[in-house]
Amino acid sequence: MQNYFLPSRIEFGDGTIQNLGEHVKAFDGKKPFLVSDAGVINAGILAKAVEALDTVGLSHVTYSDIEPNPTDISVTHGVEAYKAEACDVVIAVGGGSVMDAAKAIRLLTTHEPPAGEVSNLAPYYADVGGIDRIRGDMPPLICVPTTAGTGSEVSQGSIITDTSLQTTDRWRKRAIVTPFNMSNIALLDPGITLGMPPALTAATGMDAITHGIEAYVATKYHPIAEGVALQALRMLSANIQQVYYNGEDVTARGEMLLGSCMAAFSFQKGLGAVHSLAHQLSTDAPIPHGVANAILLPPVMEFNFSHANEKYAEIARALGIDTSKMDIEEAGHAAIDKIRAYNTELNMPTGLGEAGLDRGKIPKLGADAMLDHCHKFNPRVCTEEDMVALFEAAF
Repeated sequence: MQNYFLPSRIEFGDGTIQNLGEHVKAFDGKKPFLVSDAGVINAGILAKAVEALDTVGLSHVTYSDIEPNPTDISVTHGVEAYKAEACDVVIAVGGGSVMDAAKAIRLLTTHEPPAGEVSNLAPYYADVGGIDRIRGDMPPLICVPTTAGTGSEVSQGSIITDTSLQTTDRWRKRAIVTPFNMSNIALLDPGITLGMPPALTAATGMDAITHGIEAYVATKYHPIAEGVALQALRMLSANIQQVYYNGEDVTARGEMLLGSCMAAFSFQKGLGAVHSLAHQLSTDAPIPHGVANAILLPPVMEFNFSHANEKYAEIARALGIDTSKMDIEEAGHAAIDKIRAYNTELNMPTGLGEAGLDRGKIPKLGADAMLDHCHKFNPRVCTEEDMVALFEAAF
């Protein structure tokens, strides 16, 4: 039996953030808990959310101590603030880090860890069977993404840096995966993404493209996700260059926001080796997640080619390539070449070395990548030696 989850209500359009207060009231919320970060505050975006709450007479609590790659410590402090103020709805206004932290905060408002655990989140990570311990009795969650990349507003995952599992000189990123992580409402407002600088636009856009590609070739059976992944890739590929060069194009920004959301929904089917590798880099170099994905995607596609060439040919067509005079092999390689061309045009680093990785750390990173659950759905089985070789190929 297969289970497919599409529970989030998605409200899309310029100005949808103005409806935030009404949605909180529809949940009978009295004191929402706003999760955000300094960048969103400084950009003036959080003020729009606060205004929407003030308009309907709602008081609120803001928690903004969320760092890139949020830690279990930040989550624990957020839970303490939520409970101290007797809040009743969680609102995430930010990018992937903010939304992932908000999901974890929401989880711990109703889930007490067993005595003796070194981390409050320890029982709930995917690599220890946490999905079986997570219940649905959590407060409502409203997500307002401020970037078009992670799609965390509709994904089942929450990526947290576990400070209790420091390995040699760094912490390890771990995933909490459950359908209960999906937001009740996602407000996709392209207007609040207009101020994204080109570098962030490129990194988050390539993150979304990676989601679509890895999901489409992942091994789980999910025909709905496959169709959504291809359409997401069509939308993302048609607009990523436009928003990079003309960030004020609200129509193109909207297409990127929807495409990102759709690509994230599609990875219910699974992700792959790119993400197992990239998750190691954001706590080490650190290299932004979208940049790491962009650099790693071509070598991983080459690695997978013998097991996914037909699907890569379909991806080529979704990326806008005319494959009418190509055979499957040629079309599949054209998709890989297209990703490399995007990386060049979007001014991505030429490799992980240029992005800041110390080559001497690759053997340990390769070993740690095997502990990440994403590669379990990669079309080609990965060994530790493969992970090391892929890091080297991307260096």
